[in-house]
Amino acid sequence: MINIEWIELRPEDPGLLNHLPKRLQVADACRVPQALLQLGYSQDQIQTMLEQKAVAVFGLYATEETVLHECDRLEILDGLNFDPMESRRRRAQHKADAKARERALAGGKPPRQSGRKRPND
Repeated sequence: MINIEWIELRPEDPGLLNHLPKRLQVADACRVPQALLQLGYSQDQIQTMLEQKAVAVFGLYATEETVLHECDRLEILDGLNFDPMESRRRRAQHKADAKARERALAGGKPPRQSGRKRPND
């Protein structure tokens, strides 16, 4: 048997550890799904959590194959509420829109390129 710690981070937690991890004793070579079963999660919940990357060991996303070791910290994260790729697209679009507004306010001229010559000059 080995001892690990586990902690559940909820959406209302402001990104900080507001409570101490709890201890859990698991079998040697225990994998993450087995530990989650021992904590009372169902197979369906575990599968969903792993698919949503809502389980980590010391901040690294866990998979079904992740083996726990003595003193590991199993972190149960709140699921993603957004698609990271969509967020990146929105930020890039927002940045492009801001540059377009800036050009429009500057009289429609493209920004000066200092120190570089154009290939056809």
